[in-house]
Amino acid sequence: MGIIPVRYQIPVLSIFFLFGVSHFADAQKTPKPLPRIGFILSAGNPSSPLLDAFRVGLRELGYIDGQNILIERRYAKGGLDWMAPFVREFVHQKVDVIMGVNNVVIRAAKEATKTIPIVMISSIDPVAAGYVKSFANPGGNITGFAALVRDLSAKRVELLKELLPKVSRIGVLWDADGPGPKIALKEYERAAQDFKLELHSFELRGPDPNLASAFQALKTAHADALIVVGNPLVAQVSKQIFDLATKHRLPTMAEDRLYVDTGGLISYGANVADLYRRAATYVDKLLKGAKPTDLPVEEPKKFELAINHKTAKQIGVAIPPALSAREDR
Repeated sequence: MGIIPVRYQIPVLSIFFLFGVSHFADAQKTPKPLPRIGFILSAGNPSSPLLDAFRVGLRELGYIDGQNILIERRYAKGGLDWMAPFVREFVHQKVDVIMGVNNVVIRAAKEATKTIPIVMISSIDPVAAGYVKSFANPGGNITGFAALVRDLSAKRVELLKELLPKVSRIGVLWDADGPGPKIALKEYERAAQDFKLELHSFELRGPDPNLASAFQALKTAHADALIVVGNPLVAQVSKQIFDLATKHRLPTMAEDRLYVDTGGLISYGANVADLYRRAATYVDKLLKGAKPTDLPVEEPKKFELAINHKTAKQIGVAIPPALSAREDR
């Protein structure tokens, strides 16, 4: 009864072979998890020029978002207070890399993890801020780019003088709660002193800054021009800022061409979109096993002067030909 007829017997080796094929097929059905990159956006838009630049850099290296890599997006609609919780969420999810898109994110990530690599785009000196030990030898789990935003403060004041030769009083609009803007104010104060300009500080506080009050104070101070210090809070209300500046016929200097695209008059700074495109090379190396401490911090290679000629006409400012000739279009 228990004997299998010869015609139904299967050799033992064949059974193992069939089992091995079946096991291999099952393994093939389980795809390897896609590497995940944590990326926080300052606004609720589905995309941004900087995220787009980052994705372009990834594509140049063979990574397609949603196919062989996944960008975990989070939208900080509530301002800076939303960013640290999102960073902790990334750490809990064990993403492969966290993009340090601003100083708030970088600091939060530095406190939250010592193992997940962080690729920063820092607007302040990352060594002085304690993010890295040095540019050549970062140490720890942070590397990336120093955008040199603060180092260009004097150059922006110089450009304002070239644009408005009769300028004597400038205002600086900045987020009093942001780490980067505090450093910026000191740099602009030093530059104003060097150019013998009177400087007035105008603080903003989130999440819903009183812009009308700030511009009334600017009017009372008889400011000839306004320097807008960029950070996530300012980015969220930038359209309102530049709409009010246009209404008051007040020339503005910004630190990033994105603000000129929003309605600002002039900007000078590193090509930040290029930094995000180049940041993809760090992600690629980290995913392939490189350690952050072995990847030196880099500086910008491209700087750009941007002028909004439409805004210039609206507020009655004539752009000197020599300045317009140097514009990066």
